[in-house]
Amino acid sequence: MSRRARAGLLSVVLAASSVPALAAGPSPSPAVTPPAGTLGGPRNRALGLGEPRDPEPFTLEQRLLEAVRQNDRATIERAIERGATLAAKDDLQRSTVLLAVKDAGDLGLVRWLHEKGAALDEPDLGGRTPLSFAAALGHREIARYLVEHGAAVDRRDMNQRTALFQAALGNHPDVIALLAEHGADPNVRDKFQDTPLIVACAKGNAAAAARLLALGADPGLRDQEGRTARERSAPGTAPCLGPAPE
Repeated sequence: MSRRARAGLLSVVLAASSVPALAAGPSPSPAVTPPAGTLGGPRNRALGLGEPRDPEPFTLEQRLLEAVRQNDRATIERAIERGATLAAKDDLQRSTVLLAVKDAGDLGLVRWLHEKGAALDEPDLGGRTPLSFAAALGHREIARYLVEHGAAVDRRDMNQRTALFQAALGNHPDVIALLAEHGADPNVRDKFQDTPLIVACAKGNAAAAARLLALGADPGLRDQEGRTARERSAPGTAPCLGPAPE
């Protein structure tokens, strides 16, 4: 075989021997191990984030307050047995009784908490008491229990509003009557110089306005801008549309 032929044959052999290595492709990259602590852990999907988080368990007081909101007497009792106190408050300074009124709306629970030693008249950060929320929500029998057990009828919140304002805003004439029976002032003013009658008329709460007028609310009183209940009245609120004051 000539030198040229041998060189050509050697080239073919070398090319053939390199094919398997080329076909196999590049060596695979080593697997990437996720950072420690990210496998199987809870994700903060509520915020649209993927970071792992370690949820903090409820304290006994938090479990107690949540059980009060849900009117879950069994859990309340277990929390107390394990050391929770009925003097517990949430981050807005809402007491157990306030939450029993506002969220559970249950007179039986309010009475039970009171009998266990919970205070009935403690305000939250905004100065609102359980009676304020009972009036706003129309819980007449809860309001009755509270005032008959020492809750201050004319206690004011941060806007200088009493429970009577809340009953007027909620259009609860039966609660208005109850509060008046226990000494609530129908002409009390808030920090805007509004009266319960003015806010009832402004909201179009005809039933509340009529009851306030029957209880002696003065339709001639004016707010800080000089307007009466008639002038502030929502259209068609008949009790508020009496004769204009002289």
